[in-house]
Amino acid sequence: MKLVHTNLNTAVLSDKYVFTEWIIESPKLYAYYLQELFLQQNGEEGRFVLSDKEKELNIAKNMEIIVNPFQIEINGRKILNKLYAELADSAILPFSRRSELMYVKTLELTGKIQEYLLELEQNTEYVLEFDMDLDMPALFKSVGIRYEVQETDFFEQIIRYIKIAVNVLATKVFVFINLRSYLTDLQMQELIKEISYQDVKGLFIENHERSCMEGGMRYIIDRDGCEIY
Repeated sequence: MKLVHTNLNTAVLSDKYVFTEWIIESPKLYAYYLQELFLQQNGEEGRFVLSDKEKELNIAKNMEIIVNPFQIEINGRKILNKLYAELADSAILPFSRRSELMYVKTLELTGKIQEYLLELEQNTEYVLEFDMDLDMPALFKSVGIRYEVQETDFFEQIIRYIKIAVNVLATKVFVFINLRSYLTDLQMQELIKEISYQDVKGLFIENHERSCMEGGMRYIIDRDGCEIY
């Protein structure tokens, strides 16, 4: 996995390392590269290129940027939409013995709902019509299906968010902005272990230099715009 930019002399992320600590001391360049990365993560055009074995990847679909670790949404819209789609497939696609049982139960549930709606119609003065097919994602949303949030510590929430984003969204790169202002060196090492275990990449963007972390690449752009790596 690589992340490059046309203005930079070396890759921001490299296949050789699990993570990069990218320190941008110049406020002007810090704002410039962050803004462009945010725009591309939101689907806009830009000069960052993310690739995997020479295949270019869509940054918007494969990267998550975390600015405030206290505002991580385990039940964000993107995650829940993917979860509902996965649950709907389990409910209506009989590919295995286990899912076939759920498929039968879904048919039974649909029949019960239709029966209930017909009885409800008979208790009114109206002639009604409704769709015969049950919209499973809409049902999941109406009853508020979501991931249970048990963690009270924000560091544990970060770890769990990484696991969920990898499994549900297939996220390949996690970008953290000034995360070392919130975590101890020991917590950073634990976070890096989780990133490595999930077989994804981490990019830690900081605006000033701190103690060096083992196992990754350190890439510095100083106040004069000089690149040190």
